[in-house]
Amino acid sequence: MFFRMIFGLPGAALVTALLFVMMAWMVRQEALVNPPVDPPKIDILAKLKPTKPTPNPPRPTAPDDPPPVEIDFIDPIDAPGPGVPIDRIPGPITDGGGPIIDMTTTRPTIRPHPVYPENCRARGAQGVVIVEFDVTPEGDVVNPRIVSTANACLDRAVLNTIQKWKYSPKQDSSGRPVMQRGVREFFNFQLTEE
Repeated sequence: MFFRMIFGLPGAALVTALLFVMMAWMVRQEALVNPPVDPPKIDILAKLKPTKPTPNPPRPTAPDDPPPVEIDFIDPIDAPGPGVPIDRIPGPITDGGGPIIDMTTTRPTIRPHPVYPENCRARGAQGVVIVEFDVTPEGDVVNPRIVSTANACLDRAVLNTIQKWKYSPKQDSSGRPVMQRGVREFFNFQLTEE
């Protein structure tokens, strides 16, 4: 083993040095044989076609006067009524003959504005959110739910805000406050340049 180290180690070092010198010589020869060449320049040119001027479209002419329309009037027809006595129609009757429909809605008395969420603002989320809810006889908002949304990122802000609103409750014919269901509000979120 000692004999191997005495002759093997210097022999391995000599072979490594010769390989290194030979590789350096080959690389130098390669550089002398193939001198560097500048890459070719490629110019891409396109010819522009001359544009032809487009002719102006002809101006529209005024239409001729239409011929007069003849209207034939017919004699009124004597037809029987609906056949339902008025006393059988539920609810009070208006002068026009139809039932009275209550179109009154509640109005908010306390109405804080929603806060535009920072994460939604960073994403550029905007649009309309429609929320539907019920108003208790005390004027509190209950059962809020999103009916339509432009971006789900805005929904939580609307739901949190609408629960803080207070309403003047709807009253029945005797003046007592009653529950109102299906009240809708629209929230329009828009980003503007500052």
